[in-house]
Amino acid sequence: MIDGGARTAQTFGLNRLLGQIYMLLYMSADPLSLDDISGELGISKPSISIACRQLAGLGVLHRVWKKGDRKDYYEAETNFGRILDSGLLSKIDMSVQSARQQFEDCLSTLEKQKGDSQSLQHMKTRLVEAQRYCNRLEKLLNNPIVRALV
Repeated sequence: MIDGGARTAQTFGLNRLLGQIYMLLYMSADPLSLDDISGELGISKPSISIACRQLAGLGVLHRVWKKGDRKDYYEAETNFGRILDSGLLSKIDMSVQSARQQFEDCLSTLEKQKGDSQSLQHMKTRLVEAQRYCNRLEKLLNNPIVRALV
């Protein structure tokens, strides 16, 4: 399960460790401390701490306190709609916007090239197709109906 979480995180363009931590916390019945997470994953505590702060910033996990214990404990957010709405969806949207801008920049560079070779035309066609796809994806991500469903 933890390895699956790592692969899923990579699919969204995130670090594997973020997926591992999230899946560990999601599958855990109780909140876990940085020491617990570090021990379970065999990764240094400072790396775990940084990753937990990133995940908290995305709204994917929450810091909790246990009475009588000074350590920070973490638990996973289990409402996937809230996860998408609080940070992940905007991260995906930003990635799509960035990709669209890169396609536009590449197309602009190709337009300045002299000649009309078949490979140049092929590249232009592919970039225009990619731009269209990004535009459709952006519209989908920003559609109020889609936002309401997640």
